[in-house]
Amino acid sequence: MLARLCYLFVLLAAALLLGLGIYFQHALRLHSCTPQAVIRYMLVFAAMIALLAVAIGAGRLTRTVLSACIGVIALIGAAAAAHQSWPRQLPLNMAMVEPHVDPLIRALPLSDALPRYFLGSGECERAGWKLIGVTGSEWAFAAFLLFLVAVALAARRK
Repeated sequence: MLARLCYLFVLLAAALLLGLGIYFQHALRLHSCTPQAVIRYMLVFAAMIALLAVAIGAGRLTRTVLSACIGVIALIGAAAAAHQSWPRQLPLNMAMVEPHVDPLIRALPLSDALPRYFLGSGECERAGWKLIGVTGSEWAFAAFLLFLVAVALAARRK
């Protein structure tokens, strides 16, 4: 039962962050940048695997495999979120360091289905919005760390 609640938490938190991303992009007319597109993909992948785990009520081995998958996705998402937040803490000349992953993002299928949401085109050096003084990428970083804790709990439950 606790394992299902942990996966449900991952699913709902990812859906909430994706919904906030859609709201801020369309209602506030904010443009996303490449790390945000990577973060959104990782949220979608984590939510899909968590939905699968909630739906099938997996046994211990399956829970361990699904938790490992979500864990890897959460690590990649946390790295992307940290990469997006890190330049804002540095002087401007150091903030120009960014890997070129646009061709990878454009090759993924959701960029064709929802191009405005899954393609990066905006400026990354300035945060478009803050909630309680914390930027969206910092919220995503915290969520991915909580995903790691949740799936570790889910994998350990008997």
